Amino acid sequence: MSNLKNNYNQSTPSARRMTDIIDVHSHIITNLGSQAPTDKLPAWSIEQSLSIMDANGISASVLSLPDSASHAKGREACQLARRINEQLADIVSKHPTRFGAMATLPALAATDGLLEEMAYALDTLKLDGVATTTSTDDIYLGDTRYDPWLEEMNRRGVTLFVHPVPAKASRSVDLGIDVSLLEFMFDTTRMLTNIIFSGAKKRFSKIKIISTHGGGTIPYLMTRIETLEQVFGPGKGRACLSPSEIREGLASFYYDLTAATSPAQLFALQQMVPLSHLMMGFDNPFMPGWTFPPAIQDMQRWNGFSDTDVCSIAHRNAESLYPALAERLKGPTQGAGSYLPVLGAHFE
Repeated sequence: MSNLKNNYNQSTPSARRMTDIIDVHSHIITNLGSQAPTDKLPAWSIEQSLSIMDANGISASVLSLPDSASHAKGREACQLARRINEQLADIVSKHPTRFGAMATLPALAATDGLLEEMAYALDTLKLDGVATTTSTDDIYLGDTRYDPWLEEMNRRGVTLFVHPVPAKASRSVDLGIDVSLLEFMFDTTRMLTNIIFSGAKKRFSKIKIISTHGGGTIPYLMTRIETLEQVFGPGKGRACLSPSEIREGLASFYYDLTAATSPAQLFALQQMVPLSHLMMGFDNPFMPGWTFPPAIQDMQRWNGFSDTDVCSIAHRNAESLYPALAERLKGPTQGAGSYLPVLGAHFE
């Protein structure tokens, strides 16, 4: 505990400044597909995003809608994903130095249709990666049913942004508490554990997977998982892993720090993952603007980071996952017109 306290300057903000931030966890509100599981959606516009980015030293945001096409089926799901991906590409084409975007997948479409949409989004629209959810119909990433997706992503070496969704099975025990408070954290924990114990993370090691919200509860459970797995085993039909294999698996993910910048969280994450795998995330527009400055101040006050570490977490680590966006940020882009125009896409 003393080490944790010594690493945190609680008095005044550090003279160190976190600038040129790349926010890897940002969303849009659209009239297409499924939105977040909340009763009231926040207001959103491109102007709102740019304003909050400018106010907080955020040079670029990577947009995603991971769950938006996951509740339609078959051809309808593919058509919906196509329209969403073209909306995202349109935003990037108009603001190429401020936004990147992750492709939405039609999770319940036939595999051929899903792979076709992935190829279109990455090859034609030139989106920066793929976004999906921790589970679909309570089937978590790591299940062999996702192997065709992961095989193609692995072949391409894509960046995969994985956002939690409330599991259907958790609804009977959610205590009536908003899902963002607890269930999102538990859902991320299930995904990370499942994809390691299934062997999928190792088999598809070229995929650069971003886990949101600092990995849910995983940083605090790592020692428990690696200890109790030796005592009780990993579960029926699962291969036993050594503690070092579990640690290597968890350290191989990337983690965004959305609502995960407290001293306890940063200390735990530093014990689990290399600094090169930590990135900033703010969850605009679902997290209001007043939450951005405290998160940035937390990072500036944490003495466990060097100035170089802060710079890496602010943008350099993200640049390694989003090379096309990083290239656009270097200067005037030549590719502003390289995305398909989106007919009928209107934004405030």
